[in-house]
Amino acid sequence: MQPATTIRQLLENYIQGKGLTLHQFADFSGVNAGTLSSLINHRKPMSMLQVDRISAGMGLAEGSLYELYVEECLVQSSPNWRRLGALLRRCAELDKLSCIQRIIHAIMDNLAYAPYLFELAEQWYQAGRKDAASLLYQCVAESEKYQHSERLALCQYRLFTIHLGDDREANMNLAASFEPYVERLEEQDQLDALKSLADIYAANQRWAKVGELAEELGRKARFQYAMSSSANSRSELPSALVQEETRRPLLFYILYANLLQANVCEAREDYEQALDFVSLYTEPGWVQSCSETERIIMNQFKEWGRANACLYRLMAGQLEVLPDYVKYAAAHDSERVSALLKITEAANRHHFQVDDILERFGPHLKFEGRGHAFGSYHAQIAADQHARLLAELAAYYLSTERAETGMNYILACLDCCADFYNESVVIRCVGLFEKYRAWATPEMKNRYAKLISEVQGNHEKR
Repeated sequence: MQPATTIRQLLENYIQGKGLTLHQFADFSGVNAGTLSSLINHRKPMSMLQVDRISAGMGLAEGSLYELYVEECLVQSSPNWRRLGALLRRCAELDKLSCIQRIIHAIMDNLAYAPYLFELAEQWYQAGRKDAASLLYQCVAESEKYQHSERLALCQYRLFTIHLGDDREANMNLAASFEPYVERLEEQDQLDALKSLADIYAANQRWAKVGELAEELGRKARFQYAMSSSANSRSELPSALVQEETRRPLLFYILYANLLQANVCEAREDYEQALDFVSLYTEPGWVQSCSETERIIMNQFKEWGRANACLYRLMAGQLEVLPDYVKYAAAHDSERVSALLKITEAANRHHFQVDDILERFGPHLKFEGRGHAFGSYHAQIAADQHARLLAELAAYYLSTERAETGMNYILACLDCCADFYNESVVIRCVGLFEKYRAWATPEMKNRYAKLISEVQGNHEKR
């Protein structure tokens, strides 16, 4: 139905209120006086360009009249896609998400629009307009929810990646909802999806699930790699195996799957088997030839492997590797938090002293994003390692009767968990504080109580 207030009414009221003639307003707006007369008298539909010029002529902010314009466009029983598509693009440019929502809500029952909406969503996704794209993906997914199409699966995958955030439980729910769609994606997207799912479960220390996903990732990647290697030339490859420039080579996923399996073994404290997986991703003798990108990837995994081999031996109690591991941490800023976490964890487990190492690197313990040769670490994994490091430092200093330093690390850890909640870390901090509560000052006790309340409150809000 026609909106109660229309652009035409606002325009007519503005002209009359200002005592203007159509010719005068035409000069302000750039819209021909005859066109203005036709618009006001309902003899001609209004274009988006005319709405923009009328808004400017009335001194309104750009896009101020779009809510009304959307309603007027939807009065038509079957709006033209060319007109709606242009309007949607303009709304996205101006971040008018409510207008986009109104449009797609009105047309979502018409399945003929689904391909156009999906194509537009893909354009916005690639351009970084994730919030606007999310609305379109949701609409397409809803319209095709009873279909078993690749388009439905890709919509769910895009929504999964768009909505990932800092909330661990929300991310776990997203992962559980999306996982059934993985098999419907094309082969390359399946690999990316499995990697993302594994990273989420790793950030939440669900190691059994990580192991399952790593095994599936490795199996699929090795199969695709074997197919691509058996082809005589790139032009003979199945289309699904031809790598896009923005995608990782298949080699990456094979090596990453082995790295994940090593992490699973580490979590089980099976360091011997973890070392076996290290050899698989550092010495891939089955690679016959590689591109420059693949060479960079292999070098990165070899570097990780050298560090992780030291790490697993250190965690097993072989303290003679500690100098090599410290040397690695000193040379790699992005790995420092992870390395110090493991060093402190090993010190707490095997009861050796690392004060000199902590004094050397202590001033650099701030939380920040971590990158590597071909991307960035999963944000939750980086936040999790930072929080766990603070908890390990608290335990280290308290165990050597340095009460003030240990208590301050507990408070710093809880402060971190207020933003990046980790239940196991919070429980450990609570246990440490209560064990050594007699050492805490009144100020520390008050700060502790406030932080616990904040951590619980933020977690409940999520």
